[in-house]
Order: sequence, then structure tokens, then C-alpha cells
Amino acid sequence: MQSKIVLVIIFISSISILPVFSFEISQVKVGASPWAVSVNPMTDRIYVTNSGNDSVSVIDGKTNDIIKNIIVGESPTGVAVNQATNFIYVSKFSAPTVSVIDGNTNTVTATIPVKTQPNGIGINEITNQIYVTNTGSASVSVIDGKTNSVIVTIPVAARPTAVAINPSTNIAYVTNSGNDSVSVIDGKTNDIIKTIPVGSGPIGVSINQETNQIYITSSKTAQVFVIDGNTNTITANITVGANPDGVSVDSKINKIYVANSGDGTISVIDGKTNTISETIPAGTHVYGIAVDPSTSTIYAGNDSPGIVYVISESEKSQAANNDIWNNIVQLFSYLFNLK
Repeated sequence: MQSKIVLVIIFISSISILPVFSFEISQVKVGASPWAVSVNPMTDRIYVTNSGNDSVSVIDGKTNDIIKNIIVGESPTGVAVNQATNFIYVSKFSAPTVSVIDGNTNTVTATIPVKTQPNGIGINEITNQIYVTNTGSASVSVIDGKTNSVIVTIPVAARPTAVAINPSTNIAYVTNSGNDSVSVIDGKTNDIIKTIPVGSGPIGVSINQETNQIYITSSKTAQVFVIDGNTNTITANITVGANPDGVSVDSKINKIYVANSGDGTISVIDGKTNTISETIPAGTHVYGIAVDPSTSTIYAGNDSPGIVYVISESEKSQAANNDIWNNIVQLFSYLFNLK
């Protein structure tokens, strides 16, 4: 019996059980030049800015049908959802304004003046404050969600592009594509507490609120930089596809999804090891990306054909892993029943 146990242990330890990745990919036709994507997991709604025809597409996450195309005007770029209030904020690059959409009615309820070329948007749902990068004026506008008015405008470095906030720490991170840095803003004082040099052409930013790790895409160097939010220092840099743009984190499973606009792929990063676990083909010119943390479904906007890719791990993939383990169990049982 002892020899059988040793045999089984040696056999099982020699097997590498690698995850069998297989993704189901469907497409949703939206407007011209989809740019940014945001998800409200509470309502199962996905919002896509279409910069080519001045609209926002609202997608039903259950059916992948378009519920409504909302005209907002003037090249909408950034979009973010406040899950607590169900209001959606849309920046309009060609006009210095932010449109506010009521998620209950899918209508524009307010227009807020900001600075030149508003671009990325991030929200602190605890404080109900909205942060907007003004690419043309090297600043960040902070909006009070209760009054829909600008509280303060914070000067940052050249060409700020994206912004993300960790509501637990009330710290905001702004990518400055014009001088290859990240501005770190204290949400309590609205002061810049640090400027972190990163790779060439930082664009996207996303935060894992569970681990307080910040992920920055560097478009010109095809890398993702990892910043430890506890020390505000770079702890890793990960090579991804060509011209990485948007980035989104699934905090529940600690995975990071990077849209590589240069080669039409999505890099999947394991947050535990900071290594690429999978590369998903996503057509050409994929920019904006968001993940629904309740389902781990990925939504990626593809500029050229005007579609959103809906990506989820297939049941076949999960079944394949189950089959491997079932075969091992059967082998284990067989060896122990040998006479």
C-alpha cells in the first residue's frame, strides 16, 4: 500500500495543471469610434462613449442589446458611473463640458463647464466627487456630485489623460502623457502629494482597491507599470502588447485587463505574479475597456468597426479543467484498487 501511495504522489506532483483559457466573444454594434467604457454592475448597464457621432450607447448586460443611444454632442471621450447614485458622467473633448446622465431615465440632466479638452473621468463614490482630466489645460477639475458644480481645479503636469481614485484611501492618480509622469492627489486637501515618473506616454490608469495597487499603461514602451499605493513607488513593470491604452481591474479575482490598440489584443495580467496569463484577440484599434466585477465579463470598445467586444470565460474552459481533475481522481482510485 505504501508503494502505491508514493507512486500516486509522484505521478500527481509531476503533472502541471495549467488553466485552460477559452473565451466566448460576442459583438455589440454601437456608434462611430467607441472610445471609453464604464460598467454599473448594480443595474447591469454598460455605457460607451462614441466620439465619432457624439453619443453614448447604453447596453443591457443581460441581453447585450442597445437600450438607447443618448446624444450628448461634441466628441464624448471619457465616461464613469457612480454606482451609489446611478449617475453617469461624460466628458466632451471638443467642448469644455461634462454631461450628467440619469441612469434611471437615460436622459441628460445637467451640463457642467470645466477646462479645455476634458478627457478621463474618475469617481469617489464615498465623497460623491468626480475628477476630470483637462488635457488641453494641464489640470484636473473636481466636481461636487450633489451640486454639479466645480469645487476646485488642480494644476497637474502636461496633457493629463486618465484618472482613477481609491475611495478607501481618497487618493487620486492622474496619468500625464505629456511629461511621462503620474500625479498623486490627496482627495482631502486636493493637493499633489507626489509626482511619479513612469514610462513614455502614460495613458490609462486603474486601481485594485483590495490590494491598493495602481496599474498604469505606457503606450510608447508597451508596458504596464505597477505602483504600490502604500508607498507610491513603482514595484514592477510588465511588457504587454503594442500601444497599451485602457486598463481595468477585476479586484475580486485580482486580474488586470489591458487594451492594446497597436495590435488589437487584450493582455490579461495575474495580479499575484505580475505576469501575463493570457492574450485575447480583440480586432483592431481597441481602446477603452471595463470589467464587470460581478460577472468578470470584459467590455472593450473597438474604434474601427464601431463595436464593443463582450468577452467572458467559456463554460468549455471550466469544464476542461474539471475533466483534468476528474481523470486524476479516477487514476488515483484505480491505482489503489490494484491487486
